[in-house]
Amino acid sequence: MTEYNVSDHWSDDDPEWLKSLVSSLYRRHGVSTVLPLTVIVDEIVEWLDLASGVDAWKKSANRTSLWLDVDESVGAVGPSLRASIAGPLAQFQAALSHLTGSPGSVLAQPPGTRTDALWTDVTGAARDLLTALEADDAAGASWDDLVATARDRALKGREYRPIAELLFDQLRRRGLSAEATFSDLVDLVAFGREPEDVPIGQKDVALEERIARARALVSTAAKIEPIVVWLGYEGRAFPQLSAGRVSFMDAHWHVPNARPGRQDFEHKAELWELVQHGYLFKVAERIDEESDVDFLVRVDLGETTAAGAVTRAVDIVNTILNVSIHNAGGIRPGLSQHALLRSGRPGSSTLMISSRATGFPDDHYGANLTAEAIATHGPRIAEALSREELPRFLAAALEVQTTADHPFSRDMALRKPSEADLRSVIPLADRVVQHVAAHAALDPNDAFDLLGQHWPHARWLTDVRRAVHLCLSGGGERQELRNELTREWLARNPVRPWILLVADRAADLHSMCRIESERAWIARMLHSVSDFAAYRELIQEYTNEGDVLEARRRRVRNALVHGNPANFAVVESVREYANFLSGTALQLGLESYVEGTAPAVVLAERTEEYSAMQSGQDAAAYWRSRLAAEAVATPNSL
Repeated sequence: MTEYNVSDHWSDDDPEWLKSLVSSLYRRHGVSTVLPLTVIVDEIVEWLDLASGVDAWKKSANRTSLWLDVDESVGAVGPSLRASIAGPLAQFQAALSHLTGSPGSVLAQPPGTRTDALWTDVTGAARDLLTALEADDAAGASWDDLVATARDRALKGREYRPIAELLFDQLRRRGLSAEATFSDLVDLVAFGREPEDVPIGQKDVALEERIARARALVSTAAKIEPIVVWLGYEGRAFPQLSAGRVSFMDAHWHVPNARPGRQDFEHKAELWELVQHGYLFKVAERIDEESDVDFLVRVDLGETTAAGAVTRAVDIVNTILNVSIHNAGGIRPGLSQHALLRSGRPGSSTLMISSRATGFPDDHYGANLTAEAIATHGPRIAEALSREELPRFLAAALEVQTTADHPFSRDMALRKPSEADLRSVIPLADRVVQHVAAHAALDPNDAFDLLGQHWPHARWLTDVRRAVHLCLSGGGERQELRNELTREWLARNPVRPWILLVADRAADLHSMCRIESERAWIARMLHSVSDFAAYRELIQEYTNEGDVLEARRRRVRNALVHGNPANFAVVESVREYANFLSGTALQLGLESYVEGTAPAVVLAERTEEYSAMQSGQDAAAYWRSRLAAEAVATPNSL
């Protein structure tokens, strides 16, 4: 849709208001500062679900600002739409008024605990209003208002803009391609052409019939049909996974074998539909060629609308990638191409460019880490996603954690993290925990307390590993012993739990240490694996350390958020602790989602190892008794 095609093809009999109507559908002339009613109501729903802290609902300036936007958006609604949504709109305004006038004790309630009717009434009324705005009649009413605005030649204030923008958002929310629908409206109103007509010439269609057909177009619900999205990624990772509605495939094998007569595989016919012409998902056939994609991901969205399908599919894959890479490392593959299948027939497809300028060139090791991470963590997440969408709070927590991780990932390996990157970890980690707390319907302070209780034992395990790494860091003349210990320590399939390796070979490990200043600390850490008293003493030290770090983290977080002094060295001193809190919260939240268990219960649970060691058993004894019990329960078959 281009403006000159419209303005240069009018007959002398066409009224000026018709030109204005068509021109109002051209969105490149700028946008209004008035928010569409759908946007501000959706914003309020997000605030009801996610906004927390003293700067959220309790702050009067925020409540005033939300009301200013609501009043402005309602004022821009045309009379036809206003009549169509009068009931739900009045209920929403009344419920919001009751909430914003509530006492501070109510407004200070954190997300996940807002079960009072003052909160739930607004949420229900907002969703009812959004449902009304997305209805067929509401879309038609917005079109009527846009036509009426164009007909009123006395208007001088661009009154059409907020109406057109609201109609655009209504179409998007109804599952239609709003851009394509606006383009079809121009063809229909200006030239009398239907969307399926070849766009050449002008048809002799009466003006009022054009307007009526346009109204029917915006009032028609989006088609529900089987939708499959194929995504092509580059990144030299070759994961293999089929779980739930998601399948990862090696493009270098699957694309050539999609040709009829070659090896069969699942979804072969679909892939051939897409690659048979040689333009999409191209892979190298000769050594001097480069592939456009390295692996493919097929996402079956089921019966749904085509509009926004690619975005939904990318979100599903990103969830799998984010969880996998956060847990195990690797590089983030770049999305370079995608294609859509509607009822088994090819729809839209797009070629894109993905750049990796800040990461290692040809990072085969990072790509292998990614493939292994997807193979390890992807199936459970994919299966869970096939059952239900990732809950809103967990999705928000994962998004924030991914943002916090990015500056320190292999994708940014050639760029040193800035001071701003390092400072941002503290408030971002705090936000992750708050989102998980809301998911678990816990007060954030209670969630931080539960997570802090995990710190002493987790810190002990980490320090034991650090001690072993220092022992095996290299040097010395006993290379054969060092190699033997290193092989078992780094083995993919170790013959015994790593704790027992430390317990059984503590003397050998300590003899390998060539860092004199660390020898006493290393001896203490290695000894604590087999001595409960030594372990208990360390746990008390880590508990005291955790209390200090938690108080410092809160002070630093508040300083960074509110602009108070925060010495960089102080910020750095709590970064590991903040990362531990957010990482543990996200891991436990995702575990509860995958297993279908109550998140509050998972946050409070402790491992069997932890429980045994709190009752007086040392780590080595626990693991030996556990292995003995497992051997009795599952004896080796002859």
